[in-house]
Amino acid sequence: MTSSISSRRRKVLLAAAVALTVWAVAGYWTGIRMGWVGPYYNTDYVVEYVEPGGPMEGAGLEPGDRVVSVEGRPVEELGMYSRWPRSLSRRSGESLNMVVERGGEQVSVEIVYGAMSKGAVRMRLGAVVVGLSFLWFGMLALFTAGTGHALRLAHIGIAAALAIPGVYLGSWDGVATHIQIASMALITLLMVRFFFTFPSAKRPARSRLFPIALYLPWTAVLICQVVELICHPRYYHTFGWYGSLLMMAYVVLVLGAILHTLVTTSRPELTRSGMTWILAGLVVGLIPSLVSAVLPALRVSLPGALYYPMLVGLIPLSMALAVRKQAMGAAKGN
Repeated sequence: MTSSISSRRRKVLLAAAVALTVWAVAGYWTGIRMGWVGPYYNTDYVVEYVEPGGPMEGAGLEPGDRVVSVEGRPVEELGMYSRWPRSLSRRSGESLNMVVERGGEQVSVEIVYGAMSKGAVRMRLGAVVVGLSFLWFGMLALFTAGTGHALRLAHIGIAAALAIPGVYLGSWDGVATHIQIASMALITLLMVRFFFTFPSAKRPARSRLFPIALYLPWTAVLICQVVELICHPRYYHTFGWYGSLLMMAYVVLVLGAILHTLVTTSRPELTRSGMTWILAGLVVGLIPSLVSAVLPALRVSLPGALYYPMLVGLIPLSMALAVRKQAMGAAKGN
């Protein structure tokens, strides 16, 4: 099987994959050990809600309290909570001193950070499992198939890894968060490119305008994220609706491309191209999560349902197997 992708490009992508894996694992390891205080403060540092039994209630904080200083530093110097320096981050069991204004008086409080909830830990674990599955199964396709489809799958993996929460960066963490948001939109865009060309290119994908039509809306998402960062906190998460809407539109295009393939491709060709692997991966990866999301309304729960979203990691495996199968078939045909 001869690769059509240069050795240099594969080495660069592999190096990026290794670096992103280290970043993601380190982020998970340090992230689950970070302390938790419950609902945070609004942009004016006013406490809007105190969770019963949570660390904020234990510290004596009340709705309406306005934070004046943290560890002796005025909040005007700190910016928003998400941009606090690393020196103010706390692990579970560690405390933080604050001065709040209440009824015209200043009150000193000490917040003892709690442990991250099991649900939050599962969410972070799920992000790592799914993201690294896309990353490394993309690398598998890249090095064993080496076709254009394999390269697209590798690019999806890089984008998925960029969307994984990494190590807390303190004052720079807002930049990392916005990169993750842009990467999530990029994943769906790249999925559109993949399924519009696999197992063969659909008519729109053969147009030179196709990539431009896909990347222009995503570029707007990128610009929105930059504007939010520059004008923080004035436009804090102002444009999130646009990114979500665009991702939904990309997902619809992906589903349309898959349906088109099923309708216009014969069953033997679906098997030869490996598309049946992808369909199996989609079914196993998505159906259990969808079912478990509906059952609570019927007061029914399934064992281990909270971990079902991690089955999405089987989708990139099926895509890698399909790409490899198609490449092997093409090699035999030659």
